[in-house]
Amino acid sequence: MPYQFDEHNLSSDVKFDIARGHFKNAKAVNLFGFNRTIGTTFETIFNDGGGVYAFPPSSLTMSLVSSSASDTMDVLIEGLNASWEPVTDTVTLTGTTTVDSNIPFYRINSVQILSGSNAGNITISNGGTTYAYIEAGTGINQSVIYSVPAGAKLYINSVSFTSGTVNPNKYLTGRAKLTTSNDAELAFWESTWAVGFLQFAVPVPFTVPEKCDFSIQAKSSSGENEIACYINAHLVTDE
Repeated sequence: MPYQFDEHNLSSDVKFDIARGHFKNAKAVNLFGFNRTIGTTFETIFNDGGGVYAFPPSSLTMSLVSSSASDTMDVLIEGLNASWEPVTDTVTLTGTTTVDSNIPFYRINSVQILSGSNAGNITISNGGTTYAYIEAGTGINQSVIYSVPAGAKLYINSVSFTSGTVNPNKYLTGRAKLTTSNDAELAFWESTWAVGFLQFAVPVPFTVPEKCDFSIQAKSSSGENEIACYINAHLVTDE
């Protein structure tokens, strides 16, 4: 008798089956971002610190370097080329000596180490601008930034925020930012909360069209705050 969830059987939950890889034109996308220094103006939830994330202006060769000489593992970069097509590259770190990617990237959606634990902070940059960042000991970038490939759509199912705010007189504001294929910049989905946890369940998924840049930004009513954001979504390639 086959198991209920073996490789040949679908369940009653499409999202679960997408995560299992049962649909060749769909995959799960989970975005987690963390920023320790959210200030009083909107900035991207990106673990490289303050400011609004700058997307590459063109297809760029990326330089990778660690702050620790002991980091010599492979790093996998997943992103898009200038035609908004998915591309990947594996780069072997040489510690504190910079090494370049083998191919250029127009967008970066994910970076992660492929073995061990990174002792230092790993920076992926070009011309002094950081496009991805792996903090020491995390092994993967932590940013709510995603660019949708050509011929696909990103369907967002849920969004949650947590913060370290403990002052009841403080509040935080979060919002989504979307740059369309026509370079229209849209800021929406804006909400405020005082302390702790805020979650949006999206019964009808919010759709991010192809060739669009999506990110989440936040700000504090005063001072600096730690904030995290998690997004559950799935990417579907058009048939």
